[in-house]
Amino acid sequence: MNQYETIIIINPNIESEDVEKVIEDVQNQISGSGGTVTKVDKWGKKRLAYEVNGNKDGIYILINFEADPEFIQRFARYCGLAEQIIKYMTVRADNPPELVGELKAADDKDDKDK
Repeated sequence: MNQYETIIIINPNIESEDVEKVIEDVQNQISGSGGTVTKVDKWGKKRLAYEVNGNKDGIYILINFEADPEFIQRFARYCGLAEQIIKYMTVRADNPPELVGELKAADDKDDKDK
């Protein structure tokens, strides 16, 4: 299994309960395929760089997860077809967020030893 990060941008005109449902549906897609959600970070409503489907704002959600590489294509199709998701991007996370701090601490320790 590989580590991935997905940013989804949800239509800002939907109710907060619907935002939670979208997040739950995305998590169910990941766990239903044998993957594991490691972190969900809600960034909130932010201004888009350019207008998307008539929206100038969007609700940003960052999701870190582990999944098989074959799942990513099905996941992209799901996000593309979901009405409430106006944009999405999934990338492979070479250094998952929880490991970055540990790696930096180890590098700092090595620098002090020299």
